[in-house]
Amino acid sequence: MTSGTEISDRLTSTRRRNTILLCAAGMAALTAATVSAQTLKFVPLGSIPGPVELIKVEGTYAYVAAARTLTIFNVSNPAAPIREGAYTFPEKIWGFRLAGSLAYVADDFFGLGILDVSNAAAPVLRGSIKTPGQAKNVAIVGGKAVVADHMSGVDYVDVSNSAKPVSLGSFFVDGYSRDVAAAGSLAYAVDSPTGLYVFDLSKPGPLEAVSEQQSASASTSRVIAISDAPAAEGPTLAVLMGGGLLQVYDVSNPASPVKTATFRLPGGPGAQRGSIKGKLAYIANGREGLQVVDLSMPAMPMIVGAYQTASLARDVAVKDSLVFVVVGAGEGKGEVLILRQTP
Repeated sequence: MTSGTEISDRLTSTRRRNTILLCAAGMAALTAATVSAQTLKFVPLGSIPGPVELIKVEGTYAYVAAARTLTIFNVSNPAAPIREGAYTFPEKIWGFRLAGSLAYVADDFFGLGILDVSNAAAPVLRGSIKTPGQAKNVAIVGGKAVVADHMSGVDYVDVSNSAKPVSLGSFFVDGYSRDVAAAGSLAYAVDSPTGLYVFDLSKPGPLEAVSEQQSASASTSRVIAISDAPAAEGPTLAVLMGGGLLQVYDVSNPASPVKTATFRLPGGPGAQRGSIKGKLAYIANGREGLQVVDLSMPAMPMIVGAYQTASLARDVAVKDSLVFVVVGAGEGKGEVLILRQTP
């Protein structure tokens, strides 16, 4: 028979063993958190002269917009970019997207312009279509385009024939249409003050929203970006930017987006634009420079890297290990700082 003293000793031993295991698990979790929080480093490589306001990078080319002009630079050697060619539109360029050999340009009251950039030295306008008001940005899904327009909301355009784009109607949003983005067959739009809209462009017929959310923080939803990480790496995320906030939505179910976090960036309402690569959001955060936010835990965004620029950071593009940051204040000014990211 086991005595009461022996039973007590065994219980004490078990408690000690469990305490040690729990401490070890806690240390492992702390170590994992520390590893995940390691700061990314950035090394300056080169620059692209201004004026520059917006940037996109595709392949070995950087496409920069300032006022009415889109200019193409060869950045195969990021330490010494080479200017190739340029095209000047009738109105101010508010936004643009690249798809194959075409650049789709939201050109204020001119509407949507379709620029052939297959010959970087001599871009050619293939077609255009006037939208009802001011075209602010554009997103492409196959042979269709959605255009954020201040007057009509979201315009729907058949661009399968780039020489003769055809209007397919508009979808009126509740506020002022600010930005559009696309991933797969889905397009996303934000308006001010509070709206997020999801459209399925694989469906025939007029443009209709699969879902509408009026849960964004008032007056801050100016830019939207969509995560491009494989589904196996986590949910599809839509990130709304503006007013110093990142608003993160899980849009894995397009019919029912879920707001997972509102993350306040350092420095107040300085965030201008951003780009998402995998689960990292690269934010041009005004006076705070470049900041990188890890979204791998959508409910707990975390800054994992930063680079203090000498002047306002206004836009950013990411290509492989290169980060292109538009810096400078005021229209008709600015340049691009080219950084290499290291773990």
